[in-house]
Amino acid sequence: MLIHKCVQHSILLILFFLAVQVQPALAQLLPPPELETGPEQDCGLTLSGKVLDHDSRATLVGATVSIPGLHKGSVADEYGNYHFHHLCQGTYTLQVTYVGYEPETFTVRLANSSVRDLQLHTAARTLGTVEVTGRHLQEQAQSSQTLSGRELAETRGLSLAESLRGIAGVTTIQTGPTISKPVIHGMHSNRVLLLNNGVRQEGQQWGSEHAPEIDPFVATEMKVIKGAAGVRYGADAIGGVVIVEPQALPTTPGVGGEVHLLGSTNNRQLAASATAEGNFAGIPPLSWRLQGTYKKAGNTRTPDYYLENTAFEEQNFSAALGYRKEKFGGELFYSQFNTKLGILRASHIGNLTDLKYAIERGRPAGAEEVDFTYDIGRPYQNVQHDLLKAKAYLQTGEAGRLEFVYGWQRNRREEYDVHGSAADRPALYLNLDTHTTEAIWEHKPVGNFTGSVGVSTIYQQNTRKYSDFLPHYTGVTAGAFVIEKWRKDRLQLEAGLRYDYKYLQVKRFTADRELLKPEYDFNNVSGTLGALYDVGYHFTFGLSATSAWRAPSVNELFSNGVHHSAATYETGDPSLNSEQAYNFEASVNYFGNVRLNGQLSLYYNFINEYIYLSPLPNPVLTVRGAFPAFQYRQTDATFKGIDLSLQYNLLPNLIVDSKTAIVRATNIMADDYLINIPADRYNNSLRYEFNQPSGSSSRFSDSYVSVGGTYVAEQTRTPEKTDEDFAPAPDAYFLLHAEAGTTVRFGKQPVEIGITGNNLLDTSYRDYLNRFRYFADEAGRLLMFRIRVPLNFSKS
Repeated sequence: MLIHKCVQHSILLILFFLAVQVQPALAQLLPPPELETGPEQDCGLTLSGKVLDHDSRATLVGATVSIPGLHKGSVADEYGNYHFHHLCQGTYTLQVTYVGYEPETFTVRLANSSVRDLQLHTAARTLGTVEVTGRHLQEQAQSSQTLSGRELAETRGLSLAESLRGIAGVTTIQTGPTISKPVIHGMHSNRVLLLNNGVRQEGQQWGSEHAPEIDPFVATEMKVIKGAAGVRYGADAIGGVVIVEPQALPTTPGVGGEVHLLGSTNNRQLAASATAEGNFAGIPPLSWRLQGTYKKAGNTRTPDYYLENTAFEEQNFSAALGYRKEKFGGELFYSQFNTKLGILRASHIGNLTDLKYAIERGRPAGAEEVDFTYDIGRPYQNVQHDLLKAKAYLQTGEAGRLEFVYGWQRNRREEYDVHGSAADRPALYLNLDTHTTEAIWEHKPVGNFTGSVGVSTIYQQNTRKYSDFLPHYTGVTAGAFVIEKWRKDRLQLEAGLRYDYKYLQVKRFTADRELLKPEYDFNNVSGTLGALYDVGYHFTFGLSATSAWRAPSVNELFSNGVHHSAATYETGDPSLNSEQAYNFEASVNYFGNVRLNGQLSLYYNFINEYIYLSPLPNPVLTVRGAFPAFQYRQTDATFKGIDLSLQYNLLPNLIVDSKTAIVRATNIMADDYLINIPADRYNNSLRYEFNQPSGSSSRFSDSYVSVGGTYVAEQTRTPEKTDEDFAPAPDAYFLLHAEAGTTVRFGKQPVEIGITGNNLLDTSYRDYLNRFRYFADEAGRLLMFRIRVPLNFSKS
């Protein structure tokens, strides 16, 4: 522990020293101003050179080279030469574009007339179900991947967590077939931060069976940042960040939208989502959008039986209004998420003997008699989440851009127990009100430097009814950060520092009904150091060292009793300390190749005082039945692993996609493995894209067919010395899946049609990260049909 404390203090001192040195370093490292006006200034300089293919060194005739700061441009001649005359001494930013190549930016410091060749990389294809964020030098040194376009469309109808499983290193933790949460590098819940349309999502996210209250139909892009990202996004971002972004409001006058229709077998899900948006011709800066979603599904079927009470229903809507001008603007956004989720009836057991028998039996009692139904009975969850966002931005002259975001959220959660007698009264009611603010100022590029500073606040108040499982509490969090990036040619360096303070006041009753009001104060520093380098020949390398921290949440400190939707008995520990994480990552990206593209990342995450829910050897018998028992404990832990994404073009239209995710997690203090860590996962698919016919009369376009398989190994690295699980980890399994889609034109109206098949062999299996694997199998064969109709009501 002493060594860990010394390491922690040393790193924090180094990060603090770097932050203090940012301003002096800027003054010393910045090149001379772009246009010096001293008496000896030479303004008769020439900058010239060739525009070349990075690999073949062939000249690129017709490439466009521009200097935005001077509003000057040049086109490469028949020999690939470009040239600028009558330039002054200073630093210039050159932008180069050419059809079939990635746009590039070069920085040139001009002291005398010089020759500078500019090399472009061929345009990279997307990586199958994911697109590597950025091109050569991305936004941050940490690995990140984005789901968008057709790859996102193929996941429509799935939950947020299930949509992200196509990204290497991301899987899900489930509570039966109706509830899932994203897991990044083995971490989830309070260690994975969700940003919903620029607002930090705040609900009862501490529960592994509390699914994110976000409608995926709102998003046109989902981005995952893997690894600690506490500097930019604040405390709790130890495992990673999921950013859900809707499309920008329209700027072209007119009205448009889209309609999604979905249907699936197995649980007979029906879903519809519609969006309408427009821009006012009389007020061009003013835009609007309306969106709504409805889902309904019945009992899920395994290959051999139906799972009783696993139906769900969901109704969501959102509205946005934006006013945007060049120097200022704003946006209002409101959304409401409503869902009713059935909980597997067999997970609530009446006594200890039945609990043991349920685990040993291999299937829920009476499973053969369960039929399909859309009805939802006890136990179930009823959740409503409201979000209001107000955003404003202002161009601060020539200095930069200021942005302010305010968010209000209300999360109401009702959990109904199977043994309840009053149909309208839940066993547990939680209401969480959250107010968030964030102000960020991004300064304009100064030489090779770009960066931002920001402050943020969070105010929360949680109330409860009917159960003492979680107490009333009030929380206040405040933070401030600074991030700077230096970029020149092929090298990018970044550094950042953040400080957060969290105050927590809890109101709880003792066994003698005495009211106690304990108060907690937590504060710490997060930091990041990173480097990206484009070595050429299609390779970029990245290195990052980041730190982040997380204060214990109220459930980890004070939970005491039956957690009804999880069907567990949980006990907290008021003496828990904050977690401190140190994450190290090395990545390599191979891009722009005609045949092979891919990304490999290796990470190591050390977490001091890691908090986890440890199973106890004996269940707890209560008046409501017998429940598996868990207690929150603390240890030092390491998470290390590999993420690999590859795409190989066997033929121009035949592509192989391969993704591998391996994570190892260790309880250092016990010299043992951690519980509930994802098993090794391998996903491979073969996709054929049909040539798009030429001619406006073509009826079909963008057609493709894909077939693949997912292999999940048995999790053999389970605790042996400390935590006793209720049943061994399930066997390995293989699932066959396939997709196909096309766009059909009916006159001028395109209609996108797709079909997705999961578990096509109807395999019986259980996943280690499903909380109900003790009682039941996973879902069997499922076919999902999708139709998307884009709409445009504008006059041609």
